Amino acid sequence: MQLPARLNSLWSSKWPLDSAAQLAVTVALVLLSVQIALSIPVLWSNEQRLLRQASSSAYDRVEHWLGQNTSASLGLIPVSDSLLGLTVYARDGSAVLGMAGASASASTKILPSDSAGPARKYVERRGYELSTNWHLDYQGQILPTRVKLDVSPLIISNRWLAVKLFFFSILTSILAGFAALWLACRFFTIPLDETLEAIRASRSSSGAGLTTAIDLETTPELLQVTNEFNSLREEQRTAARQVKVKQQYLEYAAHHDPMTHLSNRLMFEDCLNTSVSDALADNGHFALFLLDLDNFKFFNDKYGNLIGDKMVMEIGSRLQSLVRNSDLVARLDGDEFVVIHNEVPNQKTIETIAERIMSEISEPFEYRGFTLKASVSMGVSYFPDDVQIEDEPEQLAEEILNNAFVALQEAKINGKNQYQMFNESMRLRLTERHQLELDLKTAVADNQFEVYYQPKIDAKTRQVTGSEALVRWMHPTKGRISPELFVPVAEEAGLIIEIGEWILRTACRQTHILQQIGFKGLQVAVNISAVQFTDGNLLPMVSKALRDSSLEPELLELEITESAVMHDPQEVIDSLHELSRFGMRLAIDDFGTGYSSLAYLKRFPVDTLKIDRAFIIDISSDNDDVAIVEAVLGLGKHFNMKIVAEGVEDETQLNFLSNQGCDLAQGFYISQPMNFQDYIEWLEKWPHGIQTSESSNESDVASDDDSLLQDFKRAS
Repeated sequence: MQLPARLNSLWSSKWPLDSAAQLAVTVALVLLSVQIALSIPVLWSNEQRLLRQASSSAYDRVEHWLGQNTSASLGLIPVSDSLLGLTVYARDGSAVLGMAGASASASTKILPSDSAGPARKYVERRGYELSTNWHLDYQGQILPTRVKLDVSPLIISNRWLAVKLFFFSILTSILAGFAALWLACRFFTIPLDETLEAIRASRSSSGAGLTTAIDLETTPELLQVTNEFNSLREEQRTAARQVKVKQQYLEYAAHHDPMTHLSNRLMFEDCLNTSVSDALADNGHFALFLLDLDNFKFFNDKYGNLIGDKMVMEIGSRLQSLVRNSDLVARLDGDEFVVIHNEVPNQKTIETIAERIMSEISEPFEYRGFTLKASVSMGVSYFPDDVQIEDEPEQLAEEILNNAFVALQEAKINGKNQYQMFNESMRLRLTERHQLELDLKTAVADNQFEVYYQPKIDAKTRQVTGSEALVRWMHPTKGRISPELFVPVAEEAGLIIEIGEWILRTACRQTHILQQIGFKGLQVAVNISAVQFTDGNLLPMVSKALRDSSLEPELLELEITESAVMHDPQEVIDSLHELSRFGMRLAIDDFGTGYSSLAYLKRFPVDTLKIDRAFIIDISSDNDDVAIVEAVLGLGKHFNMKIVAEGVEDETQLNFLSNQGCDLAQGFYISQPMNFQDYIEWLEKWPHGIQTSESSNESDVASDDDSLLQDFKRAS
């Protein structure tokens, strides 16, 4: 580092430089104080030494002078320039010998003084004057002698010595301060500044990432700082590595299925949008294969979830082995997979790929002693032939997926275990379905629905026992729309819950009106969708409808389809028991047409089984239908259930069912579904209908019935 840059660095690093300056000043002041403290006794000792030397020198000269001048006059003989005066005192205190400036007695002998030390006082004209006591042997007597000496040169020389020592102390203190400052800068300030600069440079170069390690040759104290910084950096690096691993895992988990390790729905949607964008940019083509396992719920119930999971993983692995790195296999749901096959030139290639997928998946595999074989239905859509290019890329991705879903539903309707290519007829049905869904929402808001009733009679007595409430939709422009057409759409769109609740409330309210106008004991059966049954709000909804309509719970029967019952058996059993404890009757509709297990039937608190009309139509000529009906009748009697036969269309069928012990009958032979007003009129005309309540005054009753009926019509 160059000197100007180093000085600039030192100046910018104020706190270490200030510390070094403070150290230098402290060293200088301490050293100066020590030197001054040591100089004072030295100067004092030197002064005392000079005074003793001056006294001794004067003593020697006086002694020498007295020895050479024994008879001379003391006042006339010079002794020394420094000797100012000499006086010898007798014992009585009188002066016996004296000299002033330059004379002394010839017979005197001067002895050194035994006093503690010389006394000195400053005389303005003579400078410094030293008074000291000697003892002279004068004429055989030792007499005290007082001597005055001029010591000004000695004092002045000692003062100059003091001044020299003071300036020497200042100089050495300054030099020592500078030496301390240099040493502090050399071994502390500059290395520390270099360390801080290295840390700042490391932090600046790293940006938001990890700092770089620093390697400096410095003092052991600063080396610890460097090592600590590098140690913290290593810890930070380790922590950052762990965070990165966790981020990578979370990123992977967010875009992959944990069971099959295939892409999940989120990553599939991103890849689908990318494929659409790339195809639009390059006039490319790709195919979308949507797969769904057939009867996977039944498979899980039969073999258990563990083997079901193994099958899902096996299918995912096989699909992954059939595609290229540029393609994508994703698991959308429990048993639903999707494949994006890029760069497919034509539909013939699509069919080849679809057949290869179907063939590969249908191959059996062994697992824990089981030979497992999967069956899938697959819908295929082709981009760009199956979409409308003028849409936005996101809408195109949604459309191509919906087209594959429509083709998949077509494959399931046509018998499953096959694939279907999307075509224009499916598009038309898809458009019609979408429009139907929009019309359904409008119908719910505008109350375009009406409840119809199809009576049920006792097969032996022909008395009316109640009816089944059926929903009818009168479209303002399209006319009457069949429930078989709009009910599945309502279930998929989630509208069936609101529609079903309206049907239930209306049926309960109108059945209560029937009780009031005289048709006591008539029951009403209301169909419950599988969506309603699994919604979790069925019991509160039913109890509220009964409470609002004041209808007795035993007059309400809930009909549940066999598929809804088998959807989740344990949950269904718990819900059925709750409904049964509330007092309502329960019926299984279309019994025998689904895939129910008879083992569950004995656990269901069901009161009624309804034989599907498919087994009643040919009952007069088909022995198989006869056997099925007889089996269901025997099953119902065993479990103490009532049996209702649907689809009765002639007297022969009704007589056969009556002879076989069927409890109730329902069908066009008895009556077609009717609106509420026609149902009331039918009840009044049915020749074997139940009687109205007894009354002593029939005219009053009829009058009351007419009044209630008029009120109902006005309310309707």
